[in-house]
Amino acid sequence: MRRVLRSMYEMVQDNGFLAFQNLVIRSAYEGLGQGYSANDNEVALVTRLVASINGKSYKRLRLLANKIHGSRSYVEFDYRDKPTTKELGDMVVITTVTNGRQRLFQRLCIIQNKKASGGKWGIDREQLYLLKNFPPLSGNRGILRGSHDIAFRNTSQCLGAFGLLSEPGEMIFASADLITEMSRGEDSLSRDRITMPSHAGMNTSSQSGIFSALPWMRYHHKDLHFILRELEEYAGCFPWTIGGQQFIGNTIYASDICDLIRAWTQLSIGEVTCLDGEIVNREVDDFTNHLIRNSGLGEGIDLPFQNDDIERRFLGEVTVFMMHLDVGNE
Repeated sequence: MRRVLRSMYEMVQDNGFLAFQNLVIRSAYEGLGQGYSANDNEVALVTRLVASINGKSYKRLRLLANKIHGSRSYVEFDYRDKPTTKELGDMVVITTVTNGRQRLFQRLCIIQNKKASGGKWGIDREQLYLLKNFPPLSGNRGILRGSHDIAFRNTSQCLGAFGLLSEPGEMIFASADLITEMSRGEDSLSRDRITMPSHAGMNTSSQSGIFSALPWMRYHHKDLHFILRELEEYAGCFPWTIGGQQFIGNTIYASDICDLIRAWTQLSIGEVTCLDGEIVNREVDDFTNHLIRNSGLGEGIDLPFQNDDIERRFLGEVTVFMMHLDVGNE
């Protein structure tokens, strides 16, 4: 983690990186604004985001986006005690940090986008349950077809999330856990119920607080003091922030595109699957690597083959957004 820490510490202090983030934010807003002017649906709005973001780069950081075409991806699972079938999600956000071709750090977030209607977003309770709890699931059709009893571990409470789209071209990002809390069992969510949750921040330096705010550190609990010494060396404080900008955190809520882009490019979105070069969440890591391969975004990265099904092409419709930071030769 030393190389990753050093790179992000330097980047969040770099005015050029800030200018890059602002360029990406502006491009995303332009794409969504054009989509709302054309009265696009969710799929078309996300397609505009692909065109807005794909290919943006700064030094050794690249933002890539592509769409895997096919049927919409549905999975079977038990909603409480009732078998049901729902869409897994229509968009994923991936973060990968490498040293040359070798992976050092990787995260995944599965997102379902919702477009507001009449000032409210419709919430499918069964799909919300899926993206919050990730019960054992089987592929019905799409990207997980033919797979059975897959169990995804959601340590971060942000493996599943929602993108709440609204006029004139905005997106709120919230984990499925937060949507569950804010919707209060109803089938729709209004804007006035969306507030910054008190537990979404990182306001404690206690060991339990560190695990709560940075759940991936549980995987390195034996090396906790070593990691904190590195933190002290590169950031001088906890949380890992420079000028109020957090990096390698655990963002479960972003009030707008600005916050979302900054959190993503500062390695703070989604479930950690690979840490310090070691796979720490194998099922989710396998799935993430499937998505990277089939979206054609894995060039220059050594992605492991973990099981007999990995070479099967997943023909599910999902949009993949990927950030790749190469910290080699620094």
